[in-house]
Amino acid sequence: MPRRWFEVESDPPEETWRRIRALRADPPRALEGNRHRLFANSLEQAQQQFDAAASVGFESRALNLYYGLSQAGRAIAVARERSGRSVAMHGHGLKVLNSDSISVDGFFRTNVRSDGKGASSFATLAELLRSDPISEPVSLGVIWHMIPELCLDYPIPPGYPQPIWIDRPYNGRFAEYGERVFTLQASAEQMREDAAALRLLYPELEGAELLKFGGGSYSEMGDGTRTDEAVFRFHDAASVRRLRGDAVLMPALRPHGGSADPLLAWWVLLFTLSIVTRYEPVVWTRLIDVNRSPSAVAIEAALSKALTAVPIQIYTALTSE
Repeated sequence: MPRRWFEVESDPPEETWRRIRALRADPPRALEGNRHRLFANSLEQAQQQFDAAASVGFESRALNLYYGLSQAGRAIAVARERSGRSVAMHGHGLKVLNSDSISVDGFFRTNVRSDGKGASSFATLAELLRSDPISEPVSLGVIWHMIPELCLDYPIPPGYPQPIWIDRPYNGRFAEYGERVFTLQASAEQMREDAAALRLLYPELEGAELLKFGGGSYSEMGDGTRTDEAVFRFHDAASVRRLRGDAVLMPALRPHGGSADPLLAWWVLLFTLSIVTRYEPVVWTRLIDVNRSPSAVAIEAALSKALTAVPIQIYTALTSE
């Protein structure tokens, strides 16, 4: 598959890791003593795990990727925790449901939910990154479509909502609102009743003020649906999520639920792949058999693209508010 525009514009992983390494001596916020040591040592282990992942085959790569991300999560917790409470984390905090009955044909129907207490890795990061805690089961197909690097080239039917990159308005009409104003393309059906359908699909819009719809750029979708320019004002620009450095709206994980931070979408996916790799090696070998498994190439893509995409999101989580 050709590289998407957001992949072409991204730094290679070695450059992203250099930026992360530079934070170890100069953290995004003042860290002292044990916290600074935990921050630096966790990032060192994270990088070593990702380096190891790049040198092994798909048979075991998910293990290195997930544990590298898990170690980076400890550094993210140290960098983002502002209340002074402990950042000690115990347990993964996720559970793959019925992992002993996963099948090749039904792999993307596998469900995942949170597990354990609030001090787990996932629960801690979900709170710090304003992400849905996944207290109810979510299918791997839903998570897959939270990751544009994967779902745009390897969509898993049926269609699920996907992230939407958002931009600033093209004219100066709303310049007085500064960084808080963004545009996106939406259909008339989504925008009825003050964009109620769109706000339900993309929870970050719930508190945003609709400034304008229509009268700007428009496009025709593949099914003939027309989308027009919608302009929203966010009360706090920091509430907008970042995907590969750009502003993005992440879809709800379930009706009336919250959204997942882009990093934690990768977290759930890599956790699931690592669990199957570790505890169900026979199933895993079947899943990645390109001669028999229809999901094999998509899984290979996930394990390859993670080497570049995940460090970018780690850096974003470390340096954003």
